[in-house]
Amino acid sequence: MTASSSRGPRPSRSGSTLVELMIVALLIGIFASMAIPSYRSSVEQARVDMAAANLRTLWAAERFFFLNERYYTTDTDDLIAYGVFKSSEISGASPGGPFLMYSDPSFTYRIVLQPNNGDFRATATRSAGSAFHGVLTIDAAGVVTGEINDTHGRAVRPGFR
Repeated sequence: MTASSSRGPRPSRSGSTLVELMIVALLIGIFASMAIPSYRSSVEQARVDMAAANLRTLWAAERFFFLNERYYTTDTDDLIAYGVFKSSEISGASPGGPFLMYSDPSFTYRIVLQPNNGDFRATATRSAGSAFHGVLTIDAAGVVTGEINDTHGRAVRPGFR
């Protein structure tokens, strides 16, 4: 009897070849490249919707202030003094200057008075340094307009789609 015949049948191999592993890695890369833009758009849609909600909150605060004082203000300290906001909810504010809401650095906000009719306009500007840019605006009538664009020109607008 020879040594090779006494060992019996060879067990089946349980490992994967390099080619199989490369195919799996390629498929994962393809699926990720399809999913990541959709994920980024969804995250940006949530940020834009939050900015629009913050603009509506500013609009309500300005209307409340107007009902008491008969004019609009650009000073967020006036809105804080009326109890509409807490001082921790608005940061970095100076009269007429940009400020953050709820410590979210994604957008900077500004309240501007319209000189021709005494109304106001509040804006939310997408912060620099991201792949998205643009401005959302709410007017004294409560209408939110504007859009945020990515580097490829795709627009994200507030509201449900």
